[in-house]
Amino acid sequence: MLGFILAIFSVSVHYWLFYKQLELEKEQLQAISIEARIEKAFSEDYLRIKFIKIGDETLPWYRNVFANVSVKDATYSLEAGLRVKAIAKLAPYRSRKNYDSFDSEVYAFTEKLHYKGRLTQVQSLSRAKVDAIAVYRQWLWSNLNGYKLSWLYYTLLSGDKSKISVENKQRMQQLGLSHMLAISGLHVGIAYALGFYMSQCGFFLVSLFGARFSQLYDLNRYNACAGLALSSLYVLLSGLAVSALRASLMLCALVIAYIFARRVLNYRVLLFALCGVLFVDPFSVLNPGLYFSFIAVYGIFSCVRVWANKINAKHFVAQLLLLQVILGGLLAPLSSYYFYGVSISSLITNIIFIPLLTFVLLPALVLLTISLLFALTSGWFALIDSVIFAILKQLTELLLDVGWLKTQPFPWPYLVIFYVCILLFTHCKIWRAIAIIPILMGIINAISQPQAKWQIDVIDVGHGTAVMITVGKQALLYDLGAKYFDRFSIFERVVQPYLEANNLVLSQVILSHQDNDHIGGIDELLEYVGTKPLDVFHSADVNSNCNITRTKFADTLTVESLWPIKTMSSDNNNSCVVKVSDGHYSLLLTGDIEHAAERLLVAQSGSALSSDILLVPHHGSKTSSSNEFIAAVHPSIAIYSRSYYSIWHLPHPQVVQRYNQAGVTQLDTAREGQVRIKVINSGLVIESARKSHRFWFL
Repeated sequence: MLGFILAIFSVSVHYWLFYKQLELEKEQLQAISIEARIEKAFSEDYLRIKFIKIGDETLPWYRNVFANVSVKDATYSLEAGLRVKAIAKLAPYRSRKNYDSFDSEVYAFTEKLHYKGRLTQVQSLSRAKVDAIAVYRQWLWSNLNGYKLSWLYYTLLSGDKSKISVENKQRMQQLGLSHMLAISGLHVGIAYALGFYMSQCGFFLVSLFGARFSQLYDLNRYNACAGLALSSLYVLLSGLAVSALRASLMLCALVIAYIFARRVLNYRVLLFALCGVLFVDPFSVLNPGLYFSFIAVYGIFSCVRVWANKINAKHFVAQLLLLQVILGGLLAPLSSYYFYGVSISSLITNIIFIPLLTFVLLPALVLLTISLLFALTSGWFALIDSVIFAILKQLTELLLDVGWLKTQPFPWPYLVIFYVCILLFTHCKIWRAIAIIPILMGIINAISQPQAKWQIDVIDVGHGTAVMITVGKQALLYDLGAKYFDRFSIFERVVQPYLEANNLVLSQVILSHQDNDHIGGIDELLEYVGTKPLDVFHSADVNSNCNITRTKFADTLTVESLWPIKTMSSDNNNSCVVKVSDGHYSLLLTGDIEHAAERLLVAQSGSALSSDILLVPHHGSKTSSSNEFIAAVHPSIAIYSRSYYSIWHLPHPQVVQRYNQAGVTQLDTAREGQVRIKVINSGLVIESARKSHRFWFL
């Protein structure tokens, strides 16, 4: 009970001191004077800043509050390290919320990224006082930038992953080498060993000059302290990542136990480290690295305990291979849960890269750093760079396409059940049979869940539309979402990963009309699946209005396009209106039609428009959703697909009132996130991403 009370106290204190968002007067963008330091320059006009002062409030030294801001009319050079006074328009950080996708809001919370907005007027720029870690990282990157794998060396020596491209990050993940990019026990252990043996060499050199040490002194204690000091410095320079902090705390406990001649059990050291990490930052439980790190070390400790009297040179390689297999199996559910896949090539890549990292790369990087510090020649490192680059390139060519096994998303309770069973089976000798109970509970729960005959997903794409209808593994997609700055495609970043994570086949695509917020991802769609899914409704012509047709989808649903039967002057009114029905429940997709098209549609189709679920026309604009149209459709549920910070202030209050008067349940992707409606035998089951993944602190 005392531990539980301490945990609540620790979480509360950390939240109020370090994480609680500073309240703005309102949620929408508002102008406010700020003073901040530029932490990162993502581009010339997009920055991450750390606040020093917001309005009249100067932040205390222990508060780190960040924001991502764009810069209006950037005519000056903005770079990391500058101190800026400006007028900014800020709003609390909020992002899209979808199932089976990266949770940007949780990530922003852990990074203390509280706001986003733009700098409208820069009043002054000055050189900020740069801390030692920032100076070290800037110096490091300036010296490593010329190497082929500069991003890898920089990450290993600094713990900063900002130089890793998305492509390289995905490549390392699929090869099963992501752990190399996180400063962890392997890296800290190597740093400790370097410090230990450097100290040992130092004592040896001193003894050559006649120095004698009393047998009362255990020099290994001093060597251990030297190793601990070097590894602690390394962890500090790496930014105190969770995995690095875990390893450092474990190492600390072991060194202290050695110095004072105390025996400490492996599992107890692991428990001490976990308590230490959570005491320093209880919100590190939101970091997947915490689970990967501790579960991997738990697996290693368990194997070492079993093999304690069997480890020898003869069987060392076989045991090392077996350890890799065991760790791969132990971490597979975790990898599947977070990344929707498992690296099956990791057995090969780790056997190659762990010795390479341990005995070649990290020692070479330490020597390189020393050489750079003392202006010594560093040309020798180019050879190591070329060799490692060649090995990584060869492994990528051989294993990248076959080395990653995609898996299906599954609920987190199943993950907990798996690891609880492992703990029970490993440690409860008498009651090992109990381990089968959680497994049976999970199986029974999975079997008892009602199966959807078909499913509707209104994906949270911000301002725009992307609606996915699925029957089994067949998917129909209505619109693609927007594309921003000619490079950020919602289809590529949100819709396509959702398709891949759920192993869905995109059979048909309907494009409502030619506005960017509806077909912004057309190039990425064509690259992903070609024109075949467009055959039925667009005759493979991406620039055409949809065909008026009626078809069967997955032998279950009738999909009928009702509009446009004539070309109108407004592109919005040429939107493809589609009705999807299974004979009992139906969905009406309306694009951006306005009053003029609504009147003609009601006159043409009348009662055929009647549907249980309606995608609200034009995102809730007052130019749409006339009373006559709402009466003709007579929906039970209306869904707005829109952005939270909408410059058009959608949905319009008059539209909301019309649906309220009609007694319609209204759902909103801006507030609900992705809206999911499962059609089961007994009715409709409504779910939303925000309610499914809600935390008390967000």
